[in-house]
Amino acid sequence: MTQRKTSAARWLARAAVFPCLGSWLLARLWIALGGVLPGKLLGGAALALSGLFLGLAVRFRLAERLLRPWDAGWKNALAGAIAFWAGAAFDLSYAMLDPAGLLIDALPFRFLCHLGNGLLFAALVLALLRAGRDLAGLGRVNVRQMLLLFLALNAVTAVYVLSSRTVYVWDNAGYWAVARTLADQPFGPAQLRGILESTISLDYNYLLALPVSWVMRLLGGSRAVFLFSVANLYILPGLWGLAALAPEKPWGGLLLAGLFPMLTYVGLVGYVDVASAALGIWAVAVYRSERPAVSRGLVSGALLVGTFLLRRYFFFFAASFGVAALVCKLLFQRKRWADFGALFASSAFCALFCTYRFLLDKVLGTNYSDLYSAYDLGLRSDLLLFCRYFGWVLLAVLALLAAAGLTRKETRPAVAFSLVQLAVCFLAFVSIQSHGQQHLLLYLPALALLASSSLLSRPGPLPALLAAAAFGFCFVPKAQPASICEIASPDPLPSFQFYGPRRSDIDQLLALADAVDGLSAEEPHTAAVLASSFTFNSETLTSLRASLSLPEPETGTVVQYHGTVDKRDAFNWNTAQADYLIVGDPVQTHLGEENQQVMALLAHDVLEGIGPGTAYEALPETFSLENGVTVRLYRRTRAWTAEDYCSISDRLTALYPDYAGLYAVPAWIVP
Repeated sequence: MTQRKTSAARWLARAAVFPCLGSWLLARLWIALGGVLPGKLLGGAALALSGLFLGLAVRFRLAERLLRPWDAGWKNALAGAIAFWAGAAFDLSYAMLDPAGLLIDALPFRFLCHLGNGLLFAALVLALLRAGRDLAGLGRVNVRQMLLLFLALNAVTAVYVLSSRTVYVWDNAGYWAVARTLADQPFGPAQLRGILESTISLDYNYLLALPVSWVMRLLGGSRAVFLFSVANLYILPGLWGLAALAPEKPWGGLLLAGLFPMLTYVGLVGYVDVASAALGIWAVAVYRSERPAVSRGLVSGALLVGTFLLRRYFFFFAASFGVAALVCKLLFQRKRWADFGALFASSAFCALFCTYRFLLDKVLGTNYSDLYSAYDLGLRSDLLLFCRYFGWVLLAVLALLAAAGLTRKETRPAVAFSLVQLAVCFLAFVSIQSHGQQHLLLYLPALALLASSSLLSRPGPLPALLAAAAFGFCFVPKAQPASICEIASPDPLPSFQFYGPRRSDIDQLLALADAVDGLSAEEPHTAAVLASSFTFNSETLTSLRASLSLPEPETGTVVQYHGTVDKRDAFNWNTAQADYLIVGDPVQTHLGEENQQVMALLAHDVLEGIGPGTAYEALPETFSLENGVTVRLYRRTRAWTAEDYCSISDRLTALYPDYAGLYAVPAWIVP
C-alpha cells in the first residue's frame, strides 16, 4: 500500500510539473520564433519538449541522483522552497518578449510560466548544492598564503588610490557610476528586479555593481571605496582560485599572483571584469580536479555561464573552454564522458535559464565583426598588448615548457587543454575586433593552468625569479602609454605600474567644468561634447568632480551624449537642439577620424565655421589641456535648417550606405 501511495504521489507530481514546464518552454519558443511559426505549433512543440524532458528525468532518475544534497529531507525541502520562491518571484520570461494581445499573455500561461521558472531554479540550486558537497575542500589552501595575498592586495590598492589624481572615464568609470546610482536608490524587490532585467539586453548589466553598492551604502561612493570593494569582492576570489590551481605548492598562489599581476591591475583601473576572470579560474580549477565527474561538470558549466552573464565577451572564454574540453576527451579520455556530458548539460541549461536573450540577439543575431570594425587595430596591436600585460619573457618560457609538457604523460592533458583554449579563444576574438586590456582576462585562467602544470612543477628558483621580476617591475615608475597606438615595441615584463595615473591639467579641467556650469547660471541650458579621446571626452566633464571627490554643483548645464563610433552609434539629432557645443581642437578621437565620422564631421564644421557650423559662434574663453588640446565653447545662434540636417545625414550615409537608418533625419525634424 505504501509503495502504491508513493508511486501515485510521484505521478501526481509529474502531472503538476508538466504544464508548468510546458508554459516556461512556450515562452522561450515564442521569444525565438513568435511571428515566424503559428502559436498552436509552438504550443505543441513546448508540450512535446516538456514531455521529453520529464521522460528523460524519470528514465535516468535525475531527481534522486542530483536533487538531494542532504540526507535530511527537511533541509532539501527548505532549500528547494526558498529557491522556488526566488525563481517564481523574479521570473524574467515575460520581460524578454512583448506578449500584449496574444493568447500567451493570458493569466494562466503567465502563472504557470512563473511556477515553471521556480521549479527549474529550485532544481538548479539543489543540483549545484549536491555537486558542491562533492567538491568541498577543493578551495582549501594555506591560510598564511591567503593572509599574505589579502594584505598584499589591499596594500597595492592603497598605493594605487593614494597616488592617483586623474579623471575616470568610459570603462574605467562605468560600473563605478552605476554602483553609486544603485547605492542612492532604496533597496528592495523593485530594484533587484530592475538589476535582473538589465541582464536581458544590456552589455554592461548591473549585476556586478550591486555588491559594490551595498558597501557604498555604508562607506560612501568615493573612488577609494569602489576600488577596495573591487579588490576584496572580485580580485581576491580570483587570487584564491590561483592558489587552488596549485595546491601541491605551499606558496603556489603567491607565485601565480606574482606571475600574473595583471589580474590585480585590471581591477584597480576600474574593470569589474575581474569577477568573470575569477569565475573562469575556478571553472578551470573545478573541471581539472580529481573530484566526481558529474559534480565537476555541473559546477564548471554553471561557472562558465556565470562568466558571460556578468561580462558578455567572456562568451569567447566559455566557448573555447568547451572546445578544449572536447578535444581533450577525444585525445585522452574517449571512454569517460560523464564530466563533459555534465559540463555541456549544465552550460546549456544555465544559458537557457539566464542568458537566453543574449544568445539570440548578440551571439546569433549580430554581425559583430562589422559592427566593431572600428576597433580592429591589427594583429600587431594584439601582440603588443599581450607583451605589455604578460611580458614576452613569461610567454616565451611558458611556450617552451608547454612544448616539453606535451612529451610528458602526466602533464599532457593540462597542457593540451590550455593550448587549445588559448588558440581557439584568440582566433575567435581577433576575427571580431582587437583586444583591449580587459579582454586579456580571457586568457588568464588557461595561462595560469599552463604555468601551474609546467612551470611550478619544475624544481629550482625559476618560478620565484620570474614572479619576483614580473611583480616587482610593476613598482618601477615608468611612462604609461595613453593608448595601444603609443606602444612602440614588445615589453619583456609587464610594463604597467601600480601607481595611479596623474593629470597635469586638472586645474584647467576644473575651470572648464565651472565655465560650462556657469552657462546655466541664469536659466538652464544644455551642451553636447564633440570630442572622444583619452585626453578629452564627454565623461571627462561628467566624471571630473566625482573623480576628485569634489561636490557637484546644485545647478549646472546638462551635458548631452553624442555618438562617437561609426556603425555602432547613430547620429544624435538632439545635438542640433543643444544650446552649446564643447569642441576639442584639434578634433579629438581615440579610434581615428576615419572610424569616428559620426562625431568628427560636425566638429570640423563647427571649428571651420562651415555648413551646420555656421549656426554657432565661439565664446572667447578657451582651455588648454594635456597633449596640446584646446577646448572651445560655442553658443548656438540660430536653429538648424533643413540643409544643415541633410548635410550631416547625406555625408554619413555616403560613407556607410548599409547603415543609412542610423543617420537618416527623423521625420519629426524634416518631414
